[in-house]
Amino acid sequence: MSVASSLPTPGAQLNSHSPVGFSSVVTIGPAHTPTSPPVAAQGYTPKVSFDTLENPQASMFSYTLHVQSDGYSRTRSTRVFLCASSPDESGKQALEWCLESLVQDGDELVVFRGVDPDDFADNDHDQYREDARELMRQIQEKCVEYDAERKLSIIVEYIAGKVTQTIDRLIALYRPDSVVVGTRGQRSVMQAWAGAFGAPGVGSVSKYCLSHSPVPVIVVRPESKVRKTMAKRRANPKRGQHFDELTKTKSSNGSLSVPMFSALTR
Repeated sequence: MSVASSLPTPGAQLNSHSPVGFSSVVTIGPAHTPTSPPVAAQGYTPKVSFDTLENPQASMFSYTLHVQSDGYSRTRSTRVFLCASSPDESGKQALEWCLESLVQDGDELVVFRGVDPDDFADNDHDQYREDARELMRQIQEKCVEYDAERKLSIIVEYIAGKVTQTIDRLIALYRPDSVVVGTRGQRSVMQAWAGAFGAPGVGSVSKYCLSHSPVPVIVVRPESKVRKTMAKRRANPKRGQHFDELTKTKSSNGSLSVPMFSALTR
C-alpha cells in the first residue's frame, strides 16, 4: 500500500505545496484543497499518500500518510512495527515507547488510529485529515528528539471502522514483526497475564490482539500506572528489589513506560 514514487498515477492529485528539496506528495483519491502545510519535517521526504474518505466504493474509509527519512533504504534487515495509538494516555504512551525504545535505524513504523464509524458519518472529514497530519508532525518531532540519526519509514493510518477488524486487515497488509498496543493498566500484572488467556481484566483491544494476532504483541502500560505499581511494591517489605533495579535503568528522559508483557499468540 505504501509506494515510494515521485510520479503521479492516473486519477491522482499532485500536491504542489511541497517545500524546496522535497519530492512531491501524490494523493490517490479525490482532490482536496490542503488545509495545512506539508507533513514532512526537515530531514524527511513525503511519499505517496492515499485518501479514500470520500470514496463510497472503497473497502475502507481511510487516510494514509507516508514519509521517510532522507537517505532511508529498505533492506532485508528492516523490521516493521504496527502501533495502535489511541488519542488517550495509554495510546500516546504506547507510541512514545515505540519511538524511544523499539524502532531502530532502517525500521518502518505504521501508526494506526481508529475513527468511530458513527462519528465519521457525522463529522467533517477534513478534520480527520488535519488530525492525521498533526499526528505525523508530532511523530517526526519525537523521532528527531530521541535519535536524529535514525533513518525511518513512518506511516500514519486513520481508518474508520471497528478497531479490532481494522488491526487484522493492517496485519495482513503490512505483515509487521510485532504489534504494539496500550492498556489503561487498571489491574495487576498477574491479572493481566490471566486476561491474556481469556480471563477478564485486559482492555478489549489489547485482549483481542493477544488472542488473535498471528504476530507477537507488546502491551505497554501507562507511565502513571508503572509509577504507582513501583511505589506500592517498594512499600511492601516482603517484595524483592527488582523494581529498584528497574528505576536505575529508566531512560534518560525519565520515562518509566515499559511493556507489561509480550506474547507470541500463534
